[in-house]
Amino acid sequence: MRSGRRTLLALVAAVVALGAVASCTADPTGDENRTVTGDTVIYPLSLRYHGIDVVADVPYGSDALQRLDVCLPADSRPDTTATPTAAAPSGSPTAAAQSSAPAAAAGSGAGAGDAGVGAVADGARSDDAGDAGAATAVAAPVADGRPAVLMIHGGSWSHGDKATAAYRSVCKYLASEGFVTFNVDYRLAPTDPFPAGLDDVRRALDFVFRPSTLSTYDVDSKRVGVFGGSAGGNLAAMLAVTDHDSTEYAAGNRIRAVVDLSGPTNLTARSTRSDGVSASFQRKQLLYLGCRTYANCPAATRASPEYHVTSDTAPFFIGHSTDEFIPLWESQEFAATLREHDVPVTFVAVEGSAHSIAQLDEAMSKRVATFLRRQLG
Repeated sequence: MRSGRRTLLALVAAVVALGAVASCTADPTGDENRTVTGDTVIYPLSLRYHGIDVVADVPYGSDALQRLDVCLPADSRPDTTATPTAAAPSGSPTAAAQSSAPAAAAGSGAGAGDAGVGAVADGARSDDAGDAGAATAVAAPVADGRPAVLMIHGGSWSHGDKATAAYRSVCKYLASEGFVTFNVDYRLAPTDPFPAGLDDVRRALDFVFRPSTLSTYDVDSKRVGVFGGSAGGNLAAMLAVTDHDSTEYAAGNRIRAVVDLSGPTNLTARSTRSDGVSASFQRKQLLYLGCRTYANCPAATRASPEYHVTSDTAPFFIGHSTDEFIPLWESQEFAATLREHDVPVTFVAVEGSAHSIAQLDEAMSKRVATFLRRQLG
């Protein structure tokens, strides 16, 4: 009897242990929370990328900052290093801007000092990345097009650049995971306050959904997500929560997944309380919002993803450090609002102060790639 009881207890203990291991190692899916310990190495910066081309400075509008880079997976056809030249659909937000925007094919006559509009970027091939690690093998091409990600850099809405080493490496990392990645610049505050930056990334997303873009880069319009860090996380989240109002959404082209790393989600006076952002960042928010004070700033609510969630919003992956300068409660409350609307959320709190893409150690990078792969197919 005692022997049988000991055997039963051992079996129960084994089942519990297996369940604990599974809960710690399961890939992010559905709706979950977890807290992790991060590494100090930005994993995408440590890799050497073989066969990942970058098409630099493709115009999606007429302003000098309305440019994007395209990081191409290693399975791309040679002709995907061209720039789409077909006209945008009549009446679309992109159409008017395109008439005055330069459209150059790969390698066609970039002038002195020009980054090479539509050209494969210098140093963007396999010998320009770091010397640690190797990029993950790319899956076989999908018959009806590949998944794509629109990536938005951070910088307090007032600075930053798609071509910085860190964001370029994340662009190439996502490409190495099989995602055609559109790494976008946008107009910046205080010269161009809200909603200029949001309008620009929406215009860039419309550009991605153009038939000529989908065809040139072999992208499936039903497999498009967005990724952003810091201010870019705010803009990515705003794209997602307002997506249902867009013309492309009505046409069936919509955001299918969102990655938001440290994005401010509540820019109202709530963020100025004792547990909110610093006085310095409060001023940066006001410059972005085009307001003098929070007391009389309707743009604050309009620019806050927290207040625009619907049941149509795409699934979110939210990463936020526990002790960084954007308070953790902003992402926690945003995740709660998403869940109130039955939007699936994978929420990962990273111990420490790593902000935005600095969270992307090896484990976090793979969590992001796994989330995008599961949502975009």
